[in-house]
Amino acid sequence: MIVDTPAAVTAAVPARRGGVLLMLVLLSGAPAMAMMFTVLGPVLPGLMQHFAAWGDGALIAQLVMTTPSIGLVLGGAPNGWLVERFGGAAVLKGSLFVYGLAGAAGLLLDGLPAFLVTRFVVGFTASGIATAALALVGEHFHDDARSRVLSYQTAAGAATGLVSLLLAGAVGQAWGWRWVFCLYLAAWPVLACAWWVLPRRRPDSVRRATAPALDGRFGLAGLGSLWHLYLLIIVVFIAVFMNAVQMSFLMAAEGITGPAVQSWVLAVGSIGNILGALSYGWLQRRLPGRRVFAFALTLMGVGLLLMGAVEGVTAKVVGSALSAAGAGAVGPYVAMLLLDRAAPAVRGRAAGLLYSATFIGDFLNPLAVTPLRLGFGIHGAFMGIGAACLAGAALALLIAGAGRPHDGIRRR
Repeated sequence: MIVDTPAAVTAAVPARRGGVLLMLVLLSGAPAMAMMFTVLGPVLPGLMQHFAAWGDGALIAQLVMTTPSIGLVLGGAPNGWLVERFGGAAVLKGSLFVYGLAGAAGLLLDGLPAFLVTRFVVGFTASGIATAALALVGEHFHDDARSRVLSYQTAAGAATGLVSLLLAGAVGQAWGWRWVFCLYLAAWPVLACAWWVLPRRRPDSVRRATAPALDGRFGLAGLGSLWHLYLLIIVVFIAVFMNAVQMSFLMAAEGITGPAVQSWVLAVGSIGNILGALSYGWLQRRLPGRRVFAFALTLMGVGLLLMGAVEGVTAKVVGSALSAAGAGAVGPYVAMLLLDRAAPAVRGRAAGLLYSATFIGDFLNPLAVTPLRLGFGIHGAFMGIGAACLAGAALALLIAGAGRPHDGIRRR
């Protein structure tokens, strides 16, 4: 994987420290977030049996699986402040260490409270990894190089999610549910790479730019101009998570209940997500500004409408691929937009809140879809969200045509 490296990176990272290792470190945020859930997905029945003595084993197993999302949402602002205070490299290294430790703790734990605490820590440190990695990309990459790295981040997350899901299933089948927690130790080889390739100190230009943020404040000052962007991210990611959250219910409504078939449809979605993310840089050069956003929303809308309007496995496969491809392009688009608009002094907190907003969208998806499902059925819910995506695409094109190029991004 070859990425153009600007002068800032060349100066900060000696040539002998391979660019491949640097990319591995900078891409670690999205994989860390993906593994929060995929590692436990195949072994939920084992968790259910283990926690049966604590009450509703099925509910508790799901809580253990999803608790990291709470840590991730709550960790956005604190981790952003830590990045501004101590630098992205320091926060990334510390988060990688604790992420591996807390994740692997499930190999030895028995009690529910301990499981929930360590799972919360997994989410909190995943937020730290992602926030620090995104801030480092913002510090060292610009323009086309930045857009490519961000697209690689999203693609790496989707690929890791697919591979870790399959690997966790194989490990759980061979050695039992506890051993899947060892997969979190994959963070430590990345930590070793981080120690090797990341500079001990931030570039002087970055330290000067962030100096106003290092006054001990732990808050959201300076982020007021970005709140409309966070609101947009929350709304868009309600639609982005349709595949992950609602697809199984849609297929079950059509009698497609076989785990093998469902897993293949979801796998096609993962592949579409990877391709969409990898295409972002190419699309951004040909459809500048809001036009690439409109194109991504159009793909999502068409895919969701197809899945809702047409029954059968084929429609689900094609619709899943289209909607996931659009979602794959949306991820790097909003990250690029945020990095370009956030002042260097608040870039750490801005990056942290990006992931908080993303997973708030995940949390809100069932709340937004349930009224549609009760009123129009699950197929109608997919069609409604798809139509909303197409309406958003039309609005983005209207604004783009109104003479505001590059969606108002302020280039620095």
